Amino acid sequence: MSAEVSLPLQARLIINGEETGASNGRQFARENPANTSETVTVAAEATLDDVRAAIDAAREAFDSNKANWVSDYKLRERVLYTTAQLLRAQTPRLAKVVSLEVGMPMRQAIPHIGAAAGVFEFYAGYCSKLYGESLFLPNGSLITLIKEPVGVVGMITPWNFPLTQTARKVAPALAVGCTLVAKPASYTPASTYELVKLLHEAGLPPGIVNYISGPGSVVGNELVENPKIDKVSFTGETTTGKQILQKASQDLKRVSLELGGKNPFIAFADVDIEAAARSLVFGMYRNAGQACGSTSRLLVQKEIHDTLLSRVVELTQALRVGNPASEETDMGPMISQSQEKTVLEYIKSGLDSGFKLVIGGHKLSGPEYDNGYFVAPTIFDEVDNSSKLAQEEIFGPVLAVTSFTDEAEAIRLANDVTYGLTAAVWSGDPARALRVARQVRAGTVWVWDAYTQPVEGIWGGYKQSGMGRELGPYGIDDFVEIKQIYTDGTGLTMKPAYRQVIRE
Repeated sequence: MSAEVSLPLQARLIINGEETGASNGRQFARENPANTSETVTVAAEATLDDVRAAIDAAREAFDSNKANWVSDYKLRERVLYTTAQLLRAQTPRLAKVVSLEVGMPMRQAIPHIGAAAGVFEFYAGYCSKLYGESLFLPNGSLITLIKEPVGVVGMITPWNFPLTQTARKVAPALAVGCTLVAKPASYTPASTYELVKLLHEAGLPPGIVNYISGPGSVVGNELVENPKIDKVSFTGETTTGKQILQKASQDLKRVSLELGGKNPFIAFADVDIEAAARSLVFGMYRNAGQACGSTSRLLVQKEIHDTLLSRVVELTQALRVGNPASEETDMGPMISQSQEKTVLEYIKSGLDSGFKLVIGGHKLSGPEYDNGYFVAPTIFDEVDNSSKLAQEEIFGPVLAVTSFTDEAEAIRLANDVTYGLTAAVWSGDPARALRVARQVRAGTVWVWDAYTQPVEGIWGGYKQSGMGRELGPYGIDDFVEIKQIYTDGTGLTMKPAYRQVIRE
């Protein structure tokens, strides 16, 4: 299929299987972050009434077991697997949509679509495997533990990897029989809209997945506060996640949060320099560092500091920053003007703190860059681990380098942040690599690698990196309730326990 798309892309609301504009007719536009003179998407800006209509559709579909969705796991299996096939068939076009909205280079956007398809394939296989447990008690009674869908899910997804991040929530939720309302980030409305359209093309009954675009203050807030929503699943910034948790607690909604990270890449003196340098640069500058799992802190043993950093700088200098549509581009722009401003402010903070600027540290200029949000790949050395540059998630192409002397100090520095999403450990000593991996408090620790995310594994973090896990078999757990059915096996009219209340 051709990768050509007609601009501007249109993203309409999808409520109860019907595409519609906002009830008041309002729309909002999304510019191309690599060329702000170009409008990529025009999307419907939902009203509060629109959001409530979508929630009502999902609620009714779940409560009525619409089209046998909740009870027919074979239907769910077919829809998920067919969605995966459609994603693969339409990879060139969908990658173009993602590249235009996010600014993601096409060499990254294409595997991004494949990864989303892989998530749907994986969870298609789980539709028929939601087994429970049973146990006979000594008195002959039977305890049966079954897994049921949590109900109606409000999903709030981020802009940096719009299809995979959405797939990680949608696929397991649908696999167990939930219904849902999906709200994308306002930077990437078309990417999620295209996915929801494919779900319906794959045979999804109306009302099971409803798509609502618009501001978080309207759409997101209603998903969190509406009593007809049983569960909220959010991926995004930690402060927003805390606010969601507080609001959802008012009616004790189930909540899962995949939040930020400030992730260490620990390199010991016996490391393979070339392998470690390449892994770090991939993990740091993938999607221009706009990734919660990016390897944004290099903790390097003093003996190899100069050698490793020199090779990292060489690889970073060779990165081609520019037009995401070009096959030659390694790194694209920031997602928005506000994100570009944030990254530049962090760079200024590093300079004001007196850290050594090794490379980058500025907004790129010139004919290829002047109409976009381009920041040069940046490396600071001799960074104090207590500083903003080392402690706070920048979400941009800024690497902070800190040296350590021994294993104990490496572990202390790695854990001395409020986040615990990912870490990478590099050592020529396998025993030490595993020993350190066990002591680093992070949801994912890579040994001899960085930023790989197999669907068979998990994603989620310790501390302020969130709660709950996505991907793998544990990704199912966020969308199920465990129910006990107790069946009396004694046949007694007057059971022994009753004598605590009833006297004969």
